[in-house]
Amino acid sequence: MRNMLKRGNSYSVRFNVPEDRRADVGKVFGAKSGMKDEIVRTLGTRDYREAVKRRDAALAAIRKEVNAKLTDANLPPLHGDYVPNWWAAPEKAVEAGLHYKKQIDQASEAYEPCEGIVPGTIAEGAPTSEKEHIRAVVADLVLEASEKLPPAEGLRYYNTVMGIAEGQETPLEPLAERWLADARRLVSNGLLKRHRRVLAIFLEYLDSVGVARVVQKVDKRQARRFREWLIAQGKEANTVNSYLSSLRSFWTWLDDAGEVSDSNPWSGMSGGLKKLAKKDAKARGEKRPFTDDELLLLLKGQPSSRQRAQMIKDVFRLGLLTGARQNELCSLTRGRVVVPDDPAELWGVEVTEDVSKTENSVRTIPLHPLAREIVERRLKDCTSQLDGDLDASLFPECPPGGEDNKRGWTFSKDFLRYRKAVLGDEGNGTDFHSTRRCFSTFMEVARANGVTACTDLVIDHLIGHKAERLAANTYAAKQLDWSLYSEAILGMVEKGMSEKVRAAMLDESQKEAR
Repeated sequence: MRNMLKRGNSYSVRFNVPEDRRADVGKVFGAKSGMKDEIVRTLGTRDYREAVKRRDAALAAIRKEVNAKLTDANLPPLHGDYVPNWWAAPEKAVEAGLHYKKQIDQASEAYEPCEGIVPGTIAEGAPTSEKEHIRAVVADLVLEASEKLPPAEGLRYYNTVMGIAEGQETPLEPLAERWLADARRLVSNGLLKRHRRVLAIFLEYLDSVGVARVVQKVDKRQARRFREWLIAQGKEANTVNSYLSSLRSFWTWLDDAGEVSDSNPWSGMSGGLKKLAKKDAKARGEKRPFTDDELLLLLKGQPSSRQRAQMIKDVFRLGLLTGARQNELCSLTRGRVVVPDDPAELWGVEVTEDVSKTENSVRTIPLHPLAREIVERRLKDCTSQLDGDLDASLFPECPPGGEDNKRGWTFSKDFLRYRKAVLGDEGNGTDFHSTRRCFSTFMEVARANGVTACTDLVIDHLIGHKAERLAANTYAAKQLDWSLYSEAILGMVEKGMSEKVRAAMLDESQKEAR
């Protein structure tokens, strides 16, 4: 029932005003809202077949009337072949489909059939309910819009809008917002922002290849082509892998929510990317521990920032002596310092769940006397400022920042500048994480030099990794005796570090004591 509607028992014709001219037509017709999106005129008949005969002449008369009024107002007439560039954009098609679907869903099933309609005649198929009527009107509108486009674009536009309006296709954006709202309670802000960024890039890809933004159009072929598109855009293998991981998680959620029934098109799509990542890493220089010469330069150097110089030096040394991550160290508070009752035992620092990277990262690390001196000095400073406050920060120079509001965010920028200033291009392949690589190296050297406490399980516990062996990660105790960890830390410094690095550590400690 294209361009027709039924009002009461009579049929009327509906002339759709082009969207870009609604303000002009509203002006010449004196519309109260200032906009006029349609003009409706009665066809003067209750008979459906007669209404169809009169429709085209009525539409032509309305167009002529509109053009006359526009001309009188010194405005250009309507041109039926004009369509704005954005008309058939995929996002507009999805938007239109959702709008029309809402109208159809809200329509009533109760509606009297047209009078005089006899089943089996030419008028069979006329709407028998308000919902059927709205659906027919929507089909007219969408068909009219699609006919103004090049054939391929018009067909894609029509199929997308009608597929969504009739509930046969499901747009991605509303589902993505539901997924992100769910994920907000489970993942970090940084990961949430990555998910949102990946979705935006994926929608950009769908638009670029002319694929509708609907769930049903995303299959294995499109998933593979998206991967290839990312690589062609110059994305590195690890980045591509992270994008695919986000979309794989989204489709897993869609499956759990009952929105899809097919297999996850992103499963297995990361194959081969690890090998590509290794090639990329070799080209850039693989991540590695600091050499002894680099450690000496960093231990003896002086950061340019006077305000944060001591903080940079303290966190760096603690990283070498504990193997902790930068945010774990920068987030230390008065309450996370463990002072044993027995003065002969080593002090410790706790890495709590709120700052740990994984479940295995929650741990307590013994402090070598060189590390204790740093923590004890920091503890006195924060105690004097906030006496009795267990949440007082040991590193107030590191305010929270970044997407996840972490204290390590501030330190990472300061340390990056310091490392580059001291090591220059020679430091390629290193970062703060290289202190953890050094810690692991010191432990292995100490074990080779006879420190029996430096076992695989002890090292895994201290550095916060999940043990690889089943016997260790499933059956062994999650917490060993404190004396065993302490022996490993003491042995690491005495028999794992080179003499010149250990001497430089002692020198820095003595300077501070003076």
